[in-house]
Amino acid sequence: MSKRGKTPSLIGGGAGASKFVVARRVRRCRRCDVSMRRGSHCVEVKIPGKMGSKTYCLSCFRDVLERSREDLNVLARQVNDLVAGASVVS
Repeated sequence: MSKRGKTPSLIGGGAGASKFVVARRVRRCRRCDVSMRRGSHCVEVKIPGKMGSKTYCLSCFRDVLERSREDLNVLARQVNDLVAGASVVS
């Protein structure tokens, strides 16, 4: 079976990728509620199925990335276990 199209990513999905932005106005971090001044760096994360986005300070986004990395590692181990199990049965 051949694969069609580009390989999708679990990060970003159909809602578009998260992006680093420079705040054009005062923003608040969605996680720690710190105030980010105009001109400071932050991250916008699109909300799937909605028009809006969540804003995170760089410190909190580092934590979000670490948690995402851990979740992806768990999924990768599960897929590897399933593939290894399937090849033993075949």
